Amino acid sequence: MAPTSPPTFRRRRLGTALRRLREAKKLTQQAVADAVGVNIDRISRAELGRTKIDVPLLRVLLDEYGVRDQGLRQTLEEMTRNISERGWWHSYASFLTLTFQDFLGLEGDAELMRSWETLVPGRLQTEEYTRLLLAAGQGIVHSTREHLESRVAVRMERQRKLNRPHEIVLSEAAVLGRIGDAGAMKRQITHLREQSDRDDIKLRILPLSCGPHLGLDGAFTIFTFPDGGQLVGLEALLNSFYLEDEDSLRTYNAAFDQIRDLALDEKQSKAFLERAAHTA
Repeated sequence: MAPTSPPTFRRRRLGTALRRLREAKKLTQQAVADAVGVNIDRISRAELGRTKIDVPLLRVLLDEYGVRDQGLRQTLEEMTRNISERGWWHSYASFLTLTFQDFLGLEGDAELMRSWETLVPGRLQTEEYTRLLLAAGQGIVHSTREHLESRVAVRMERQRKLNRPHEIVLSEAAVLGRIGDAGAMKRQITHLREQSDRDDIKLRILPLSCGPHLGLDGAFTIFTFPDGGQLVGLEALLNSFYLEDEDSLRTYNAAFDQIRDLALDEKQSKAFLERAAHTA
């Protein structure tokens, strides 16, 4: 019997993709197991992300599901090969929660992210802003100065590593609020304006005057992966939570569309940041 272990998000994503392909062909797990010559438990555990599968078995399954798209086949093969690959953050693992490590892995695997943010997102923070923000948790969330500085280092390294397309809607409150003194905010706002010119960043500002919207319930990020799968990430003080059921995905995609449509367009947002930097 193949070893069983708690599912990681990478294994779960692969399993979900295989389940979708099987269901699209209207095949039962038993029918697939019989066709490819394995025990049904292996198919079940693979779809739940509780066991690894190898590339030869993956190819047999994709043949059984009639997958001819070479791009999709290659994507799933790469996911299978890299399922247990250590991330760049491994050397910081002792300072990071497992769910935050999952978050870093997910954003590294994604081909697109769409985020609604009420604080300047980590990807666009200056090191100064990051340190001031995290310092609020000194002695509560961060037990030592070393812990805090390690989180700062992770966030800066994350910025250097990450180049995935990212569409961000940011609340005006994040720009008008004060993290540190006026100089620190001026430098952060100027940095935001500069980062908004990047090809992989689409940044819009949502005015406080826009009225009620679905983002008032909290920030979220929608990850879209090369295999077509999606996942919604919700961050809390100590943990992150992930939703992948169809109803949640439909709701959060519609919520992001609503928030984006209420926001300033990219050109207006850049002008807003320029004005905010001058008055900070």
